[in-house]
Amino acid sequence: MIAKQSIHPEHYYQTKTLKIEHTHVFEKNWIFVGFKDQLSQNHDFITLQIGNTPVVVQNFNGELSALLNVCSHRKAKLQSASSGNRPLLCPYHCWSYKSNGALSGVPQNRTDFGLDDEDKKKLALKQFQLASCGNMLFVRIAHQGPTLESFLGPYFDILKEISQDFIDPVQQGSFHWDTNWKLACETVLEVYHVAGTHPETFAKFAKPEVEITHFNGHTTGNTPLQDLPKKWWSGARKHLKIEQSSSFTEYNHFFIYPNLAIGLTDGSLMSLQTYEPKGTTQSQLNFQLRLIKRPDGSKISDAVKAAIQANFTEFNHTILEEDRIVAESCQENMQCIDEPGVLGKCEDRIYHFHYAWRSDVCPHLSIRD
Repeated sequence: MIAKQSIHPEHYYQTKTLKIEHTHVFEKNWIFVGFKDQLSQNHDFITLQIGNTPVVVQNFNGELSALLNVCSHRKAKLQSASSGNRPLLCPYHCWSYKSNGALSGVPQNRTDFGLDDEDKKKLALKQFQLASCGNMLFVRIAHQGPTLESFLGPYFDILKEISQDFIDPVQQGSFHWDTNWKLACETVLEVYHVAGTHPETFAKFAKPEVEITHFNGHTTGNTPLQDLPKKWWSGARKHLKIEQSSSFTEYNHFFIYPNLAIGLTDGSLMSLQTYEPKGTTQSQLNFQLRLIKRPDGSKISDAVKAAIQANFTEFNHTILEEDRIVAESCQENMQCIDEPGVLGKCEDRIYHFHYAWRSDVCPHLSIRD
């Protein structure tokens, strides 16, 4: 038999599995948090939950730092928005912190707390590993582990090139899915579902074939585009005064384990998604769309973008909605089934995703495969 077994259905809804994943999948591995250009100004910040850990990545006068996003005083969130610009100052009682997590300000300290330097040192925020790949930023919660370059392997240079070429933001946002985060990831890891799930959208966009490469849990799926979208993007590039990437000219899709997906369309548009667990059967899909930069470095005005922007932003939203519907249908059935699914050769990218997941989770949980 060519087909391989999928992960057992119980691991798409059991609480004990998610607890293991928080520590040994998300906190163990390098997790994409955003782009450097999103943190270009003093006090710019991004927040996210990595496993059990609330994290803030913030600009401190040009120095980027990843810290625990919890005040040491009464445990309030230091930054409550997903991104923004404000000092690292607790909104509850105004305790403030430095780039290394050190406590820098305590209102009424002398009269009400009496904290000396040693006391303040004990109240410093945890600082986490922060590393960059081109314009992309990654955080690792675990103190020990491979460097980002070692973790990414051959994908380091690919992501570096992509992140430095696709720099013009078009749209970003998030969607709530009533699915386990793994099911959400699986919707982008094969083209086998295109004829059934996307007959009027992606099926007319790309051809039903894929070339797969992999490294550990990271994979690539290169799919030839249909002639019509190629023609459309050729015209769009002229309008936008951009040039096609010399390295990526079809639909080139990259998955970085555990939860980052990047799709490049005709060397012109990047669609980036991350999948965050929000519970055993809930996840949040975060997305960004970015255009390739102009050769002369000039900015594309909003007015110029507007003429064609609706076309590819609506297409992106439609594809994600079609995937959400079928993923939620699968999720509803997981608790009714006691046998794992099967993965054909056309679903090898899911197999590599599952292999990496098993490597992280199996040593810490009794897995039925």
